[in-house]
Amino acid sequence: MIKNIIYLDEEKLYSLSSQIFEGMTEYILKETGHSKQESEEQRGPIASGRILADTILLSERSVEKKLLLDHALSLFESRLTDQDLVTSIDSEFAGDKAILAEKSFVRIDAKASFIDASKITALVKSFNEMGEALTHISQFSKIDEIRKLIGSELASTKQQSKQAELRKREKALTDTAELAKQAGLYQDPKFLAHLALVTEYGFSDQLEIQQFISGHLFSACLKRQCLRESVDLTTRKYSRNTEKKLVVLGVVTQSNALPEPPANQVTNENMTMKEAVTNMVNILSTIEGSLSGKAPYEIVIDPIAVYVNL
Repeated sequence: MIKNIIYLDEEKLYSLSSQIFEGMTEYILKETGHSKQESEEQRGPIASGRILADTILLSERSVEKKLLLDHALSLFESRLTDQDLVTSIDSEFAGDKAILAEKSFVRIDAKASFIDASKITALVKSFNEMGEALTHISQFSKIDEIRKLIGSELASTKQQSKQAELRKREKALTDTAELAKQAGLYQDPKFLAHLALVTEYGFSDQLEIQQFISGHLFSACLKRQCLRESVDLTTRKYSRNTEKKLVVLGVVTQSNALPEPPANQVTNENMTMKEAVTNMVNILSTIEGSLSGKAPYEIVIDPIAVYVNL
């Protein structure tokens, strides 16, 4: 099946492929920039290691390397399927998480959402300014018309009290900040500042892809540098909530309903520095768990690749 690859973790692919194909790493270490390298050594199953090694080492030029890595992923995934090492999850998944422990790898096939923490934090920080700007743009014709009408009335009267009343009326009807509040596009600045602090600490620069199937959330944190295109371009093409199904290939790292509690805190007043640091780690773990911890119905994936089947 043809794949349109959106995300590929090359280092993870190299590492896992070197193990499943027995010896591919040796070929990688011998690569010194030649446009093509041939080798007769065969350490794994017949032709497997050499095919994959030659695929990856054929060229260091970016365009050719990308094409060869795509082929390497296909070989890797085919080997996983041949050796029955991957569990496929789709809309028919009944919610039995026990099957996730039966095999080493998992393949999730479902519609997805891209959660970009840096975008969320930036939006929170500039929410009021953005709200005022959107209000001004969307209501510009109305605001401009009001200003012209009141300007005409100001020109036709010389009474200072009347002019002051007209200017007050103009301000009330054209104040974009007030109009933004009326449209629900304004929040308390202190609330937004605190919310931005929480999101920035809890999620940092995290980019996550989420897939919901049968009441379960499959989530995977992506490395931005492993995307084939920028986050903005990717979400522009596929939408933040995709219409098409995406396939996430990876390894399950967390699937239990409840995480293990942290180690007991030391309360001795004369605690050592090591004990004090341990307490701080436990406190930090509790805070992070409340901000961005795994949900009971969530299954966390360490992703190798994300693609669309064509």
